[in-house]
Amino acid sequence: MGFVLLEDDIPILFGTQGLRVTVSPLHAEAEGLLWAMQEVLRHGIRAVRFESDCEQLIKLIRDDEDWPSMASELDEIKALSAEFIEFSIAYIPRSANIRADSLTKGGRSR
Repeated sequence: MGFVLLEDDIPILFGTQGLRVTVSPLHAEAEGLLWAMQEVLRHGIRAVRFESDCEQLIKLIRDDEDWPSMASELDEIKALSAEFIEFSIAYIPRSANIRADSLTKGGRSR
């Protein structure tokens, strides 16, 4: 997993870590988002726009869809999002997610 926090297009926080085996790629994306949210909150940042190249996850979060196999992850994302003063999440294509994608690939190679 990998994330990059930008302020005025300058990286101010980033992270990468391996992930244990997950049920599906969608679960891995949710775990990555949860970890990034926790790290941002841990650093005292309370106004954030998260972006992900996982369109399915963004739809699940935004549309409040009922997806039983993802219920615990979605509940945790919603609970954490309430801790932010400003929280938004948006889909971006993988081609626009180069920094985080390269961190993820680097973490996988380790």
